[in-house]
Amino acid sequence: MEIENEIAEAESAHRLEEVRVLEQKRSDLINTFTRDELMVIETVMKVGQSERGYRYHFNSDEIELIHLPIELTGPELMQKYSYYLVHKTKQELAKGIEDNTIVSRLLKEGMEILKL
Repeated sequence: MEIENEIAEAESAHRLEEVRVLEQKRSDLINTFTRDELMVIETVMKVGQSERGYRYHFNSDEIELIHLPIELTGPELMQKYSYYLVHKTKQELAKGIEDNTIVSRLLKEGMEILKL
């Protein structure tokens, strides 16, 4: 989601009103998706977040990705990470995505893992 980059730029430049407008735009965009679409997005994000290792460096903001061997197939990963999402409402799914500040990175990783 390109809008995340715009929000980060506005935050770093301390343009608070622009950040508020962009966050509302992002929220509106997320809320246009159906519940099923939100479940797929959330599941792919969870795959991207959970199927990689992360190494954090002391005194640095750098996060190093560790490519761990993946033993499950794409459909098995989707089933594993969507298991509890079926109990969430559309609003709960949307809120979970809205509250996450690195949606794009997690989606990219998840799509790479799932070979989408």
